[in-house]
Amino acid sequence: MTLLLAAPAAGTPPPRDVVIGEASATSARISAGAAAARYPIEDGSGATIAVAVTPACEASCTAADPREIARFVGTLIHGPEVELLTVQLDTPGQLELECGYGAQACYFPAENRIVLSGEDAPAPDGASREYVLAHEYGHHVANHRESVAPFPAAIDWGTPRWSSHEHICQAHRRGAIFPGDEGARYDRNPGEAFAEAFARYRFPDADVKWAWASSLRPDAAALEAIREDTLMPWEGRTRIRLAGAARPAGRLGLVRSFRTPLDGRISLEPAARVASPFEVSLWSDEGRVLRSSEPAARRERQLNFTVCGQSRLRVVFEPRSGARRPVPLLVERP
Repeated sequence: MTLLLAAPAAGTPPPRDVVIGEASATSARISAGAAAARYPIEDGSGATIAVAVTPACEASCTAADPREIARFVGTLIHGPEVELLTVQLDTPGQLELECGYGAQACYFPAENRIVLSGEDAPAPDGASREYVLAHEYGHHVANHRESVAPFPAAIDWGTPRWSSHEHICQAHRRGAIFPGDEGARYDRNPGEAFAEAFARYRFPDADVKWAWASSLRPDAAALEAIREDTLMPWEGRTRIRLAGAARPAGRLGLVRSFRTPLDGRISLEPAARVASPFEVSLWSDEGRVLRSSEPAARRERQLNFTVCGQSRLRVVFEPRSGARRPVPLLVERP
């Protein structure tokens, strides 16, 4: 995660924000002087967040009311991660020192800290300060959501349902997106596109230009995926059992089809000890062989494959001897 300090090229929209992996010494000094207190988000849950105001902002900022900040956060969809949040209000000058040239805010994932202006002036693209805060909260949500292996962290890649819907894996393989790039390819960083789509969920009618890859402009299904990822986080892979008998050698093996609702690694292994060896092939729903192996009779042997855009796969069981034998398999899928 790189701090953007240089001015953007002519014609390039200023960055919405920057995700910063480690605070600079200057940022640490500014935040150390900010007095924090907890305020209710007033959503009926009793949850609170910490809001800190720097002394300089307390003296000069015109919109540094911590209670208003907390109340707005309560209007965002959220989970228990909300109580980990600190929002820090800076003067515009302090904000530039902490977040970099042109950024309207920044997020420090290791500290669960959003740095925001204590002034309520709109951003150059017309985004309100609340819109910017909603974008930052999108980063906070992603920071506290699991990523599906083998993909990068959700704060760089996007949350599981959203990234699968938006075909992030396929775009990454084509070299069209750049997870975690907070510099020259900021507009093709899926983590930033997720955060901006999160802001669009809260402000669906905002007159703010979409400055990220056009393919990632959120549709209704993308917004629903954001809602589900926020309120019902993905909790890990689940197991299904594929049972049946393989046909004699020389003929097409028994085919079982199963859904793959999310991108990520799937694993297949025998559900029990199998006396005779057999071959397992994994096919696309269109009939293309994707992966095959011969796990023989040992349960610990797995067939692994990374789903990248496939919504359904087929397994073909083929025995390595003439007899018809049961071939139960366990499939772990996201």
